[in-house]
Amino acid sequence: MKAIPNIIVIFMSVTLKNLSIILFALTLGCTLKAEKAPAEDPQAAFKSMHPEERHYWFPPTREELEQRRRRQKELDEVAAELEQLFMRYAQLVADEIILENLISKTDPQLKQMEAKLDQIEAEQKKREQAVGEELKRLESSVSDVKADLGAYRKEQEARLFRPGDYRKAILLFRNRQYSQSIAQFNRVLKTHYPAPLKDNILFGLASNYFKLKQYGRSLRHLKTILQKHRRGDKWLVSHAMTGLIYTIRGQPDQAVKILGTALRHKPDAELRRILNRLMRLAREGVAGASS
Repeated sequence: MKAIPNIIVIFMSVTLKNLSIILFALTLGCTLKAEKAPAEDPQAAFKSMHPEERHYWFPPTREELEQRRRRQKELDEVAAELEQLFMRYAQLVADEIILENLISKTDPQLKQMEAKLDQIEAEQKKREQAVGEELKRLESSVSDVKADLGAYRKEQEARLFRPGDYRKAILLFRNRQYSQSIAQFNRVLKTHYPAPLKDNILFGLASNYFKLKQYGRSLRHLKTILQKHRRGDKWLVSHAMTGLIYTIRGQPDQAVKILGTALRHKPDAELRRILNRLMRLAREGVAGASS
């Protein structure tokens, strides 16, 4: 049992010796290798070191400082240009934003105004079109009115009463130009003659037809006088002319009746004499017809 501990002690002694030899050899190898490696740049080694391991500062060279200065100057110039560019852009953007804001506010109003303007223009065009059509219609109406006015003036001029036309009809009757006298009296009838002259015109026509022995036409004008012109100066003499026609046509009874009406209205002396003479002839006709 005592031999075992001794063995252990011997083993541990041998082991420690071997470890010492191994460590010595390793240390020697590392030293040889370190001596053979090339020398490193101090600045490069400094840069490659961890920041916590940097205990030394190596100042930059003159060339490095000049390079740094030129680089910084260039960076400052670029920064200034960027600042100017930014300011211009910022101002431009601000102007655009303001303009867009104004447009956004005024655009609905502008659209409303444009719509209102379009509506006004459309209404104006409609009014102009309507006015144009109305103007054309009025021009046509004016032309029609002018034509009608011209025709009316001609008609009025033709219907203008001229005393000479009436005297001419009487003169033609005196000259025994009965047809021409009738035509002239008819022209006078189409004029604006004085109303009191109406029974004289009708009596002139009846006298002309009597001369032409157209007793029927003569009686039509005489009956108009008897029925419509009781206040005219030809009313009583028309009774005498009517009694004469009845007597000539062999109608003494009608003659006596119409002549008696005239005598009862107290005619003047000359007309009474004519009426009495016609009455005597009419009664003779009645006596002759009875016998």
